[in-house]
Amino acid sequence: MIERKQWLAYLEKNLSSKRYRHTLGCAKLAKELAKIYHADLDKADAAALLHDVAKEMSLADMQSVVLHSGTQVANYVAGNATLLHAYASAALAQSQFGVEDQEILDAILYHTTGRKNMSLLEKIIFIADAAEENRTYHPQIKQWRQEAKEDLDSAVLKVLEYNIIRVVQRGFILDENTVSARNDLVMRDGR
Repeated sequence: MIERKQWLAYLEKNLSSKRYRHTLGCAKLAKELAKIYHADLDKADAAALLHDVAKEMSLADMQSVVLHSGTQVANYVAGNATLLHAYASAALAQSQFGVEDQEILDAILYHTTGRKNMSLLEKIIFIADAAEENRTYHPQIKQWRQEAKEDLDSAVLKVLEYNIIRVVQRGFILDENTVSARNDLVMRDGR
């Protein structure tokens, strides 16, 4: 696997300054949460650093990366850069950065949508992506970030519910993994 220093050099060169700051913020929060919840710090750092490695590629380039990885995606995912970038980022993490750990790859893959039975690392990367300190898209982000440090599942659930409402209001297709992730957490919570 390529060294972290090389990853950072690649990311700084290939991402916009805003996306690079977001990536560093995501890694910072992911490591904080990993310490709190006794998750593997190196895995949290790796998944956070690579979660958006393909985010600023063109849709055609993302499609090419995913196609060459052999990963099958639904048509609505293949035509949607917001969803497809997670698949492309996981594929690049493996092919270009040498990541073979499935737990890291899954955390990258599901950082946008979540999924049923999310692992601890998946939850950490999901919430770190949504609530890192450079995010400003929602007034509740600071609360999500604080809540994640006290009750990770509750914070993940709040972000999932916000995402569902936002996607529906915008008239986009709702990814089935997001619905499954939300329902799974609600059922575990005993609602």
